[in-house]
Amino acid sequence: MKFKDFFLLPNLITLTRFFSAIFLFIKFTPLDFYSIYLVLIIALIGLSDSLDGIVARRFNMVSKLGIVLDPFTDRVVFILLLLWLRVIIFDWVFYSILFREVFTLLGSIYVLKTKSTVKVSTKGKIGTVLIFVLICLFALQVDALNNYLIYISAIFVIYYFFVAFEYLYYLMYKK
Repeated sequence: MKFKDFFLLPNLITLTRFFSAIFLFIKFTPLDFYSIYLVLIIALIGLSDSLDGIVARRFNMVSKLGIVLDPFTDRVVFILLLLWLRVIIFDWVFYSILFREVFTLLGSIYVLKTKSTVKVSTKGKIGTVLIFVLICLFALQVDALNNYLIYISAIFVIYYFFVAFEYLYYLMYKK
């Protein structure tokens, strides 16, 4: 890794997301924000998760630092986001997603140590988007949604685990 890689735009986006999220989560609570602003914060975190990769590929700025930094930051920021939003999410949804994220973080470490490669699938991207949408639905705190939120949560969480098990299967058996 080269020091100048820290200053590549995709890595700056990743580092900005990382440090901004830490500042936000230390300085504020979700209850400090109106629902709509909370949804915007969650959406910005989700969009910046995608933006760094898009910029890196589009402008040929992929670096060894970014290959390690981006997935690490994605997992850490998402776990921090979950912990931060704990007060507005169903317990079982919180623990399910947290377990899956820790499981994914451990898998990422394994992939890095073994120098394996795991291609991000469209299903994986859809799963991440669905979880961000689910978190936004919780943040909206709309009473009319509460009756359906348990079913929406179950479907999205099951899909999110399905994608994780699919990655695990390909990592173990499709070398």
